[in-house]
Amino acid sequence: MISSIVIHRSAGEGAAGVQVLDTTFKGKRVFVSWGLRGVELSREAEPADTVAARRALQHLSRQVEGPRSGEVFIASQSGVAISVYRLLTEARSGDALFFLCDSPAVMEWLETALEIQAP
Repeated sequence: MISSIVIHRSAGEGAAGVQVLDTTFKGKRVFVSWGLRGVELSREAEPADTVAARRALQHLSRQVEGPRSGEVFIASQSGVAISVYRLLTEARSGDALFFLCDSPAVMEWLETALEIQAP
């Protein structure tokens, strides 16, 4: 079972802003964040919120000794389920995972899959 709590939230240009989660899965705790892809699939074309989310994730994950990071592009609802499970299964405690989403709908499916707990 997945359980996530928000450990960083900041307003951004988009409706969702930037969030970093502390996510627990199979006894492991990992840092998770996400953002929308740009018009082109290049880092230079990414929206400001995506850049800010990646930076926040990198900053917070450095507080844990020896984190690794993984990143995946997700384009569909089934991709969310597969990618979340695969990356969380392969992760070690303290790792940082970033999900680059194709659309706002994919971001919503991701947030649902991560089971973010209310504050």
